[in-house]
Amino acid sequence: MESSKGNNSDFEKYILDNLDRALEEEWIKAYHQPLIRAANGRVSDEEAFARWETPDGDIYPASLFVPILDKHNLTYKLDLYMVNRVLEKLKSQASHDLFIVPESVNLSGTDFKCCDMVSEIIKLVDKSGLSREKLCIELSEKDISSDMDYYKDIIDRFRSAGIKVWMDNYGSGYASLLILLKIHFDLLKINDAFTHLIGKDEAGQILLTEVVKTALSLGTDTVAEGIETKEQADFLTEIGCTKLQGFYYVHPVSLSDIVERNEKGIQIGFENPEESSYFEQVGKINLYDLSLSQNDDKPLSDYFDATPMVIFSIGKDKATFVRCNKSFRNFILKKFPEFKEINEIDYSSINPGVGYYSFNAARQCAADGRRVIIDDRMNDGRIVQLLMFRIAVNPVTGDAAVATVILSVSDPDSKDSLTYNYIARALSEDYITLFFVDLDNDSFTEYSSHGESRDISFERKGSYFFDLDKDDFDPPIIEEDKEQFKKLFTKEIVASELEKNGVYSVVTRMLIKGVPTFVTVKAVKVKGKGNHVIIGINNVDNQIKAREVLEHAKEEEIIYSRIGALSGNYIYIFSVDPVTGHYKKYIPTNKRVASELPEEGDDFFGDMIKITPKIAYPDDVDDILSAFTKKKVMKHVRSAGVFEHRHRLLYGDSFIYVAMRAVMDKKGGDEKLVVGVLDIDEVVRREQEYNENLYAAESKAIIDELTGIKNKHAYAETELMMNEMISDGTIEDFALAVFDLNGLKQINDTLGHQAGDEYIRKGCSTICSFFKRSPVFRIGGDEFVAIIQGPDYLNCSAIMTNFKKHNIKNQYKGDVVVAAGLSKYTKGDKTLSQIFERADKEMYKNKNEIKQLNK
Repeated sequence: MESSKGNNSDFEKYILDNLDRALEEEWIKAYHQPLIRAANGRVSDEEAFARWETPDGDIYPASLFVPILDKHNLTYKLDLYMVNRVLEKLKSQASHDLFIVPESVNLSGTDFKCCDMVSEIIKLVDKSGLSREKLCIELSEKDISSDMDYYKDIIDRFRSAGIKVWMDNYGSGYASLLILLKIHFDLLKINDAFTHLIGKDEAGQILLTEVVKTALSLGTDTVAEGIETKEQADFLTEIGCTKLQGFYYVHPVSLSDIVERNEKGIQIGFENPEESSYFEQVGKINLYDLSLSQNDDKPLSDYFDATPMVIFSIGKDKATFVRCNKSFRNFILKKFPEFKEINEIDYSSINPGVGYYSFNAARQCAADGRRVIIDDRMNDGRIVQLLMFRIAVNPVTGDAAVATVILSVSDPDSKDSLTYNYIARALSEDYITLFFVDLDNDSFTEYSSHGESRDISFERKGSYFFDLDKDDFDPPIIEEDKEQFKKLFTKEIVASELEKNGVYSVVTRMLIKGVPTFVTVKAVKVKGKGNHVIIGINNVDNQIKAREVLEHAKEEEIIYSRIGALSGNYIYIFSVDPVTGHYKKYIPTNKRVASELPEEGDDFFGDMIKITPKIAYPDDVDDILSAFTKKKVMKHVRSAGVFEHRHRLLYGDSFIYVAMRAVMDKKGGDEKLVVGVLDIDEVVRREQEYNENLYAAESKAIIDELTGIKNKHAYAETELMMNEMISDGTIEDFALAVFDLNGLKQINDTLGHQAGDEYIRKGCSTICSFFKRSPVFRIGGDEFVAIIQGPDYLNCSAIMTNFKKHNIKNQYKGDVVVAAGLSKYTKGDKTLSQIFERADKEMYKNKNEIKQLNK
């Protein structure tokens, strides 16, 4: 509680009369507010605040008594006292096994009129035994602006002695860029007036961005004061503001509070000083620095329409998200929404496919530090061009920070959507092995292709490539084909054919994974200096075997087509000349559906296209027109023997389900395309009714009526299924989390079962909100189980930590508290119950921890 001593003159007299006593008896306490490193969310520095606490219980913030001390040139006593308090705090902090980060003390302009403040502070720091870099000095912009030359000498003395100097309150009304040009500061503290413009004033955000960019360009760190919202913190992180301070993180706290918060696990956590340089470099990257807007003549409102940019920390086993700009967030939300909540990616979860090539390129960039520009293809077929560069390497963990910038994304229908880089990789994806061969000496380098990832990697170097009998020729040619292949694929023949045609290929069989497989061995000439060729081995086994199957199918085509044409409940049958398009309609039944279909004509497919919008169910029209073209139907009939398409035709005020089938009928050498419209309405509707009834019955049996999630019966079925998968070795990595609601019995006894039911629903909602991608089951009154898998499994440790922090907050608020325990599946586990037992023990351990918080 704050108080005052009567009127202003009485209060002033009280402060002046009691200053020395307050300092001697330590009425004035030091409180500490952290500066949060934007790049890692850790405390990188702290700022000390003075608070006068009288024996009577009155409390005076510095804003009340410091102006009085300034007026009478007494602030130097307080400031030297605060320096001592901070030094003692830092030494005490080390005794609690907490990292020591630099802490700042605010100095008044009047201090330097009263004593040699620089020398006095240096003496105090050296006497403490701490490094001088652990203490920072803050000087206000107002004081420095009053006499820049005078303060430049003071600041230079501090900095040359190894004590960092921060400018406080920059932008409070006295700011001048000349200060930054004339005096070098280690850190610029930006006034909270700028912070409060975020999300409210676009022009203000631009000005704030330019202030941060200017400071960083001059080698000065920045910290924004007065942060109160996540929106402000996110924006400042994006523009490269290296440190953040405000009540959004924590109010100023005492050392005892810091120690207690650390013991309870709610302390933000101090940065390891050995990693500070690494995070400084990562944090200084302005994610709006590459502002390549889509519109070159961008207006003010498009200032932050920057090129999408993200920074990852690439470690040994996983990649961790550090920060990104708004453009990248929007890009991810639109193209890859499944990654929205993922903060780290385990390498074991990355499989060949979309993005695999980019992923490998980022890891390579982290390893060798080379800046690269690559092309990759997204899941919608568009080409994305990426710039990757390494920012820094963490000296403690060895992790490397890699920035990825999305330089361009091709339009879906653009003729320029393919790049040479991507085409080359795409064409190589079918190759098993690629060899770079020197025809002058037969030496070679072997590469392997990674299929869907569209990447190749170095395997080995070797000699005597054309010695096809050597043991290490891989894959080996099967014995029956070897002699013939050796005659066709000599160095002389390859060189001669390449000279004439530029390409040469031979089909043979090789032993791949113990199975004889058809392959094409293809050679192409490499342009440039030297006599080099690229030789690729391409698996064509499926294509060649498919031809054999097709030939066999053609022999049975006549029988198959006639049976198909005559079977089933046909409404119409058309006999079509596949060459001229002339057709005639036959009506085997009396069912009058789509009677608008013409009886005869000379352009079957053209007439069908015209009539389809009139006879087909509206939702099916586009699909029919896309599928039922002459080219597609004939191609399918020629290759597979039959074409079939299911859709709906209008029938009175409703519709019926039909199947349109087409086969080729040969009689007397005269080919006819037989197209039938088959009534399948009764069959389809019976299947739909059965499926709907089955689904409703199954859902009712396995859904918990109170919470809407799956019940214990569903868990029992899932347990049986997963036990089978564990037994046969097909189970994927997963974990079990067991939950128990604290205090349900007390609520039922005091407030009634209706309140208890609401308590259960709220607890269930909490569990589901943390484990969004995992099935949750209610297996008892207040007991729940979640099967953790996929992205939740990759981040389960972080989710459980956040879940327990949420519990602590709810405990203090008197809200729902859910005890939780988690255990991961291991190869030694034989059944799901073993994992459940471990998770259950962890849950009860957490339950006891929660009880301790009440004491």
